[in-house]
Amino acid sequence: MYRLTLLFLFAATTGFAQNYWQQEVNYTIDVKLDDENHTLSAYEEFLYINNSPDQLDTIYIHIWPNAYKNGETALAKQQYNNKKLILKYGDDDVKGYIDSLDFKVNGEPVKWDYHPEYIDICYIVLNKPLYSGNEVKVSTPFHVKLPSGRISRLGHIKQSYQITQWYPKPAVYDKNGWNAFPYLNQGEFYSEYGSFNVSITLPENYVVGATGDLRTESEINFLNDRAKTTAANVEEGINFTEFGAVTVKNGFPESSKTMKTIQFTQDNVHDFAWFADKRFNVLKSSVKLPHSGRSVTSWAMYTENEAELWIKASEYLNDAVYYYSLWNGDYPYNNVTAVDGTISAGGGMEYPNVTVIGGSGNDYQLEVVIVHEVGHNWFYGQLGTNERVHGWMDEGMNTLNEVRYVQTKYPDNQALSDMVLGGAFHFEDLDHHDMSDISYRMIAALGEDQPIETHSAKFTSANYGVVMYQKTGLVFFYLRDYLGDELFDKCMREYYAEWEFKHPQPEDMRRSLEKTSGKDLSWLFEDLIQTTNHVDYKLKKVKIDEDVAVTVKNVGHVDGPIEVATLANGKVIETKWVEPGTKKSVVRFENTNIDGVRIDPGINIPEINRQNNSWKKQGIFGKWEGLNTEVLIGDNEPEQTNLFWLPVIAGNLYDGFMIGPTFHNFGIPFNKFGYLVSPFFSFKREFVSGVADFNYNFYPKRNLKISKFGLSFKTFKQDSSVRANDGYYLAVLPYWTAKIGHRGDDKPYTQTIRVQSMYRQDVLQPVTLERAGAYAEYQFTYSKPDHYFIGKSRFDYIREISTTLQEGAGRFTVEGTYKYRYLKNKQKRWIEIRGFLGHTYFADFTGDSDDTPYAFSLSGATGFQDLFLDEYFMGRNEITGTWSQQRVENMGGFKSTSYYGTATGTMVAGNMYMDLPLKPGFFGVFVDAGSFQDGTGSMSPVALNTGLGIRLGNIFGIYFPMWMSDEILNSFNTSGVFDEYGKKIRFTMSINLVNKPFSLSNFI
Repeated sequence: MYRLTLLFLFAATTGFAQNYWQQEVNYTIDVKLDDENHTLSAYEEFLYINNSPDQLDTIYIHIWPNAYKNGETALAKQQYNNKKLILKYGDDDVKGYIDSLDFKVNGEPVKWDYHPEYIDICYIVLNKPLYSGNEVKVSTPFHVKLPSGRISRLGHIKQSYQITQWYPKPAVYDKNGWNAFPYLNQGEFYSEYGSFNVSITLPENYVVGATGDLRTESEINFLNDRAKTTAANVEEGINFTEFGAVTVKNGFPESSKTMKTIQFTQDNVHDFAWFADKRFNVLKSSVKLPHSGRSVTSWAMYTENEAELWIKASEYLNDAVYYYSLWNGDYPYNNVTAVDGTISAGGGMEYPNVTVIGGSGNDYQLEVVIVHEVGHNWFYGQLGTNERVHGWMDEGMNTLNEVRYVQTKYPDNQALSDMVLGGAFHFEDLDHHDMSDISYRMIAALGEDQPIETHSAKFTSANYGVVMYQKTGLVFFYLRDYLGDELFDKCMREYYAEWEFKHPQPEDMRRSLEKTSGKDLSWLFEDLIQTTNHVDYKLKKVKIDEDVAVTVKNVGHVDGPIEVATLANGKVIETKWVEPGTKKSVVRFENTNIDGVRIDPGINIPEINRQNNSWKKQGIFGKWEGLNTEVLIGDNEPEQTNLFWLPVIAGNLYDGFMIGPTFHNFGIPFNKFGYLVSPFFSFKREFVSGVADFNYNFYPKRNLKISKFGLSFKTFKQDSSVRANDGYYLAVLPYWTAKIGHRGDDKPYTQTIRVQSMYRQDVLQPVTLERAGAYAEYQFTYSKPDHYFIGKSRFDYIREISTTLQEGAGRFTVEGTYKYRYLKNKQKRWIEIRGFLGHTYFADFTGDSDDTPYAFSLSGATGFQDLFLDEYFMGRNEITGTWSQQRVENMGGFKSTSYYGTATGTMVAGNMYMDLPLKPGFFGVFVDAGSFQDGTGSMSPVALNTGLGIRLGNIFGIYFPMWMSDEILNSFNTSGVFDEYGKKIRFTMSINLVNKPFSLSNFI
């Protein structure tokens, strides 16, 4: 069978090699920079060689500067959705475009037009077909108005220029057809290989870093002279040198009146970028390649911005080229350049031979970004994958090498710890690999991860970084651990050698790795890459007799290999791998002189749950990790049961001052089982008050992103008229909540469902009132930068169970709140419109009983109407005084303290709140209107209420009425709205952090 498999692989590979083809495009471009008007004037010719088996009648061309033309381009829409609004609402002077196009083919005019949907794509209709094996020469002048560099990759910041994706460039034509797509910020590129011959004309005191080899002798001398001066000054402790004229304009030297033309050429690349700045200092160095011994020249060009960091840039460039060459194959070009620039597309951006680096902040960050971007010369540059569709093939594979670089050069690094307040709050011993690991586990634990194989434009902005970069790096670290460095490096070098300067697809990468390794990698390419299925292995049993028998069980959704290790005194004694294909396995070790067993001892497998990976010989419960107690918060260490605690003070009207510890396990990343216990000593109750919450998360394969079952407890004193512990409430609240949808969804809305039951005791000695009830609630949330909508529908039922009357009610409510941002400048002011409908579908009360707790209220629920204890109140049962003026933002939503409109029938209400265009931005005005079913069964006259408000986010609000209709005014027994004004001021607080839906804010 093994021989048959090898024969099949050989036949498939041979057949593939014979059928593979790719197009070739060779460019000649002459361009001139106008640094007063920030424009480019250029002329381009490219030779298009049709190596496909197809006849071509049309050539699609990317003209990506048009992506910056207005607020309706694909780039503008993507940035708008990601809440970056400069293109949508910015002035014309920040925008850019390309024009003056006049395409000719072989010197003859041709018909061309724009793509029907995207103005940054055009197409040429050829005068005659381009047959397989033939070529055409396409030419055109073009003019580019450069946009602001604050938008994306192409642009300028004053007279610092980043000239990228700037020229008409044919889209890739491959086995899938034309790959013509608009320019995006989130989502990169796919271009044809060929050669470039580019001549750049600009003022002679500019320093230029570019793709390719510089051919102009005078410019080579200019750079060498600047490099010598820079090096000499750095040697003397001068990190940055002012070059050029003394006269400085807007922070830049005056441009020379003399122009220069410099030429760059390069073969076997698929793009050309250049960067120009008069302020650049230059460092020149070289590195010897590990396999061929050939020397590569490195250039670092930097401004004064972070000069003290950039003086080490040559080391970073040289080491990056060396290690990437060592692991993947030698760098094929003569030069590598890093330039210091102001860009918007992340910390750095890669182009063939040259990369631009944004602000870094410290040595470590600068080194990592330079290494990552230089590494793209392999993963994007030499392996020309389709970054837009399969972004993980370059970004993720590059992240793997980046992390390996840091671990190789700095084996004791604590990169993540240093980033988290220098390792404070117990985030110690966390390295560069942990940065990827924890980022992925955090987002997966919230049910928001997406498959690695997701189109770049379909990723959420968080997953674009966490999944495409970090998780891909993790899963290939997993593969590297499984294969071992020697075989893994052989696989990568074979893949590189086979596909250098070509366009590999995911199936090509898989075919190459499986061929070299001799392994079936379905678990990697079909599960970890194609799905959000989770890895989770459990150490089931350890039996020590004549040998050590370790039973491990796969309790996750991925059938991958698993590493098991025995330990003695905390050190690994022996490791074995369990191959894919079994749900439960027994691994045997001969050496019985051990005191521990661990799954994945190197923590290289991307598991969400690692709390079931360890066994210790000591103690009764071998699989129970030792308790680790830390103050405040920390990382959830896999070999320990982590308990975090912090001292807390609290208070309310009835309990008075409270103090006590809060115990929890909400570390980083989150556990599947979570808890929070806050017992407070209440000085007025003279007993313990507080809250507790226990929950467990499940991650279904379909239909639900995450499912949480929980149990909460709450108890507080609730009456100040009785002594000590004679008046309090105690509630037990089981709940289930779920986030509806699939993990791969990229939609602007979320849906959650919540089911909660309750048992509640209200004690006022000697009487105890018991209630039981439940509710089911559905919530829909839609969010865009200028629009926000949240809708809720809820059924609830609650009944007294401690009296013979057993009174109770059932209610149905539906409400919706729409917010529109009417000011789109930096003030960002919103107008909010809310509607509410409530109906009591069941009511069971005696004639003289008080139904107020079960009623709807125009002014929102009071404390005694908050039957399910959804919110905290400073004076839950107060009827008069300051604390009685606290309300919940629900029901009728009136910004009033009136008890008018308290009814158990039907209620309809509408509310408007508008942020005022004033600074600071927490002032607003409101208008409320509502009606309810009165005692006669008829709807009441419409009540109205208006005034001013102050809001601090969704946490706190205070509202001042300015006018109210007679119905509300009469309920206060005052002659005017300003009589006894203090008791008419309403406030809200929302500080409940337990048994809430899924949100990171609930844990911090």
